[in-house]
Amino acid sequence: MTTYNVYCDESRHTSDPSQPYIVIGALQCPREEKRRIVGRLHGLMTKHGIKTEFGWKKASPNKAEFYLSLIQLFAEEQCLSFRCVVVDRRQLDHEQWNNGDKELGFYKLYYQLLVHWLQPGDTYHIYLDWQQNAASGRFEELRQILAHKLMGRAKIACLEPVESHNQPLIQLADLLMGAVGYDWNDMQSRSNASVFKVQYAGHLAKAVGKSGLRFTTPKTERKFNIFNWQGR
Repeated sequence: MTTYNVYCDESRHTSDPSQPYIVIGALQCPREEKRRIVGRLHGLMTKHGIKTEFGWKKASPNKAEFYLSLIQLFAEEQCLSFRCVVVDRRQLDHEQWNNGDKELGFYKLYYQLLVHWLQPGDTYHIYLDWQQNAASGRFEELRQILAHKLMGRAKIACLEPVESHNQPLIQLADLLMGAVGYDWNDMQSRSNASVFKVQYAGHLAKAVGKSGLRFTTPKTERKFNIFNWQGR
């Protein structure tokens, strides 16, 4: 039995509709390893002069060494695992399945991200990047539904929002899912594509043993898991 921290974030769910694929993802680490891994991240930030929040939007060539070091850290730390759900927004029928409530549909995707990833016998502390919701009870509702579904199997110790600016593991999750979304949305073929981000997605793909990031994995894949949600 192991206790894990799970750090969740999303990418592109409110951005340019010409990018059809949205990504919701999470980074998982054993709770007892969290302090050490965050210490490594802070050490890299200090070494490379990073004083603010990092993530996919801020990835740039003038910080290339720092961002490449994050891929190396993720690859080296076997206790870190990543999972994301990739969704074609054109398949989301909120009117039919969510009574027109897009926010409810969004949290249903979080449910899909987590329910097949949390392992029997283990305990989980789940942290979602805070955002303003129209319905105040969304986080608690998600916790209750997960806890009910996993009753007698995995245990949900907590599920709560946190501020990403002081959570480097959420920022790392954002970076990984941003790279996935970049490939799935075929951003590298656009005339305004960022050369650095194209190269960065390639480096990450190589680190996980792939030629690109537009792939899917079985549910059992632990290190770098991508699930393409097909809707109904």
